[in-house]
Amino acid sequence: MATLMLENGADIRCIQAMLGHAALNTTTIYTQVSIRKRKEIHTATHPARSQRKP
Repeated sequence: MATLMLENGADIRCIQAMLGHAALNTTTIYTQVSIRKRKEIHTATHPARSQRKP
């Protein structure tokens, strides 16, 4: 559930609170984001993206 929420845009701190974890490190154990999603995020947010010309 935590992974799906994260992949669909939920904030990691909200997930942490919902799961009742005191430490964010504990929450990350339950949020194993897929490689595909990591690549999408990297492509969308990498600083070099803003330097590309259309």
